[in-house]
Amino acid sequence: MAVAKPVKPGTHADKSKRKRVHDSADDAKVLHKKAKLDTSISASKHAAKSDLNAAKTKGTKRNAALIQDITAKWEKLRHPDTTAAQRIDIVHEILNQVQGRVADLAMSHTASRVIQACAKHGNETDLKALLAEAAPRVVDLAKSSYGHFLLCKLISAATKAQFPEILKMFKGHIAQLLRHPCGAAVIDDLYNEATRKQQDAMAAELYGREYVLFSGEAKRLPELMKELPAAKQKAVLRNIAQHAIPIMEKALVDPPLVHRMLAEYIAASPGRSVSEAVQLLSGPPLVRLVHTKEGAQVACAVITYGTAKDRKKAIKGLAGQADSIFKMAQDEFGHVVLLCILDTVDDTALLKKQILPELQSNLSELIKSKFGRRIILQLLHPNQQKYVPLHLQHMAHPPPKPASGFEILEDQEHKGDTLGGSKKDNELRRQEILGEGASSFAGLLCKACKLNAADMLRDPQACDVIVEVAQAGSSGVLTTHHSCAVHDVRQAIAQAATPVPLISPKAGEEEHVLMSYFSSRAVRRLIVASSHHASGDGAITDFPALLWEAALKGRCQQWLGTHAEKILAALATCNHSKISKAMEVELQPILGKSVEQWAADFVQHGSEVSKLPTKKGIKKHSVSQF
Repeated sequence: MAVAKPVKPGTHADKSKRKRVHDSADDAKVLHKKAKLDTSISASKHAAKSDLNAAKTKGTKRNAALIQDITAKWEKLRHPDTTAAQRIDIVHEILNQVQGRVADLAMSHTASRVIQACAKHGNETDLKALLAEAAPRVVDLAKSSYGHFLLCKLISAATKAQFPEILKMFKGHIAQLLRHPCGAAVIDDLYNEATRKQQDAMAAELYGREYVLFSGEAKRLPELMKELPAAKQKAVLRNIAQHAIPIMEKALVDPPLVHRMLAEYIAASPGRSVSEAVQLLSGPPLVRLVHTKEGAQVACAVITYGTAKDRKKAIKGLAGQADSIFKMAQDEFGHVVLLCILDTVDDTALLKKQILPELQSNLSELIKSKFGRRIILQLLHPNQQKYVPLHLQHMAHPPPKPASGFEILEDQEHKGDTLGGSKKDNELRRQEILGEGASSFAGLLCKACKLNAADMLRDPQACDVIVEVAQAGSSGVLTTHHSCAVHDVRQAIAQAATPVPLISPKAGEEEHVLMSYFSSRAVRRLIVASSHHASGDGAITDFPALLWEAALKGRCQQWLGTHAEKILAALATCNHSKISKAMEVELQPILGKSVEQWAADFVQHGSEVSKLPTKKGIKKHSVSQF
């Protein structure tokens, strides 16, 4: 075993060894000082945190005995056996005890609930006293985790005469509170309880300081912008942006007032500002916008003006929650956002992955939904006003917006450049979304129509869907990959009319397809459509013959005096000579005149009916009147 040689004093090796030992000692001292410093910093942070917690609980501890006392009375107040008179007395006792300390107590969890109960069960005088104590510290209460619940209760319990006083409490603080989670909840309740003019005054605070002090009647932003010069318009939009950007960054987009602010801001702002807003809103926050009219406008703008990357983030955000797409499809305004997505997004593979599966799994409910069916009808027959009202079409397709600048660029090289837009042909997009094969959206739709033909014809919402499917959609969109399935749907409609009807169906039995109000008109629409299309383009030229052979041949007499008369009249005037001759033989002896003349008189009489009767109107009229 090798033995280390001793180091001679004064040599180079001896000096190096001593230096290493000295350096190690210095390093140990530095580490010790650092550890000591870290300990002192940690102790100071802990002390600061303790002081903060102590400050927060100081008021609670000071009022601990009072809170315990009023909590005991609150238990009696909310007991179901307590009478109304006893509740009033208890409320007065509690308010006398907490007089002058309402704002401090409202910051406490238990005490806040006690005071809320006083606001609920107290009279108008009690409510006035609570409002007077809350007014000086309304901002602190609105930002408090427990205090803001008291303000929400006061807003909901206030009388019509007291509400203007509550609005004065919040005047000048609207924009500040919208940027706070608890404050935004208070402003949400305040905005929902306000009248139209009061809502306009609240929104005007976001336009600038001068509009906070403005005592006249507030105007909506589009009206205001028309009256202002260009420089002032830019100033107003900058003020709105100062409030809107922090709100979007924090995703505090739930209040309808925020929806209105964003809708007005995006509509009036230049392309550069809109692009920034689109980037902030693309993602999970978007799903909280779609349930209001202004929010749906914002969501449609995000989809329309966004880039492909923005649209992908937005769609994933909308589809991120369970059943969110299906709930949107059934919502009054949410379905408009889905219409915008299906008409705008070029990435149909993304749509098939994120949007269509949830719609396909709930297809039977979607077909009978008042709003959900519009998604299907838009794919089958786009932009049809009788299915999608014109104002909703405008909402789903926002106008083009210049890519940058306050107005359209003067640079001729970029003049005309707009945000977003679509590059794919609309017909090609429809074909790709509807798909091919039995498991595609169109395949499942045709299958649902075939299996539930009779029920869909009777349903006031679903009858339009099965009519469009039987016609193969506009431009014969379904004939490319689903011509056989469409023909099966037509046969199913004809077979649904085959059973011999009961003149007076028993209770609980469904009315025959040809005698039902909605189904008879749906069948008539198919017959009329068959005479307006040439054969060979996917039109339903074969449907009249199918219906005649299945349900009407040799039975025309029994349908007179029912809703089926309109079907007979349509058959008599369509371009099918064989059917017309056969009807002439059956009906002329009964009618006493030619079937063609009877049908002409019938159609002329029907044209005098101005509007489709309501469900109540249908019940009031007898069958022969239609």
